[in-house]
Amino acid sequence: MNTRLHTYPDHEHSHFGFALTDSAVLAETKVIISNPEDTQVLQLDIDPERRLKDGRKVSIVAKQMNAPLDRKEATILYGEEFGFVQYTVNLRPESTFTLAPIEGIDQSIQLNWANLAEGEYELRISLHIKTPRIAEGPLEPERQAMVKYAQVVTVAICLFPADAMQMNPGIKAVWTRENHVFDGYGSGGFILADLPRMAKRVEELIGSGNHNLIEQFGEGSLSDTLLDEGLMAIVWGLTPWCYSIFSAPDKASGLELSVDKLGDEPLTTGLYRVHAESKQLSIVPVNELAYWPSCAEKEWPVIDIAGEGETLRMDLYVQICESVKGLHENPLPSFVLTRCEGRPEEIIPLIDVVVVD
Repeated sequence: MNTRLHTYPDHEHSHFGFALTDSAVLAETKVIISNPEDTQVLQLDIDPERRLKDGRKVSIVAKQMNAPLDRKEATILYGEEFGFVQYTVNLRPESTFTLAPIEGIDQSIQLNWANLAEGEYELRISLHIKTPRIAEGPLEPERQAMVKYAQVVTVAICLFPADAMQMNPGIKAVWTRENHVFDGYGSGGFILADLPRMAKRVEELIGSGNHNLIEQFGEGSLSDTLLDEGLMAIVWGLTPWCYSIFSAPDKASGLELSVDKLGDEPLTTGLYRVHAESKQLSIVPVNELAYWPSCAEKEWPVIDIAGEGETLRMDLYVQICESVKGLHENPLPSFVLTRCEGRPEEIIPLIDVVVVD
């Protein structure tokens, strides 16, 4: 297994992660804490109630932090919480951390947390499951298997000083539902659009009435105009899959994103203009643009784009779920949006994005 450790330059966060195709192999896994001079070791269940046995794709995220992540924020980042356990542990600088056993994985998984001062810590482990927005709510029996395949479990392991909870009793959630959208998108792709401004501009350019904007984009300069004026960003052509789209509420909160565990560099990057006064963008599947203007009147998921400036950067990270129990490797793709100062001289749209060959 290709496991990696990444540490931010400010040394405030140490994030570690890997992913597997079946959470069931983690049901018996423990965090094993040992010290070189001790004969006894601590073995702490990550899933005491064995909820992971109901297998899903799973991402394991381990974070060494100065203070705990708010549980409401964890739900926004990783999905609905369905398991939680917290341990108080006494640690020394030489303490080591191992995840074992993992069914079907022979090698030792070391967390490699560093810069530990001797003292009391809290080890918080929460289990989360995220479901595509389109599949939220009651499901027909024939759709349940399909949704189960699309769902992603996250095991979030957080280590922080025990006194952090007393020192920061008033921590408030910053992340909201408008900072992370997880949903399925077809081969056409999707657009991020300031729909009220875009609808007004489309009417000015091609008139009112029913339009097929997909055809309009292919036949004239409409799409170029909308891109140039910062009214939409388009991902044109995409592997049909479920994608996370993140946009951090501020720069500091962006450190909570474990995107660095997905790879040193994004798979691809798009660069767009965004209207200076736009604060939220709707996420619209491209195929829906064939039914304009009714498309503009629907309620689509929206994502906040905090900050100032007319530059929108879209990075695509792809983490691979390692094959276990005979299941094939599986991607976990995440788009990360960042708003930047200034206006880009060139627009670089994402076209024909492939996450599965």
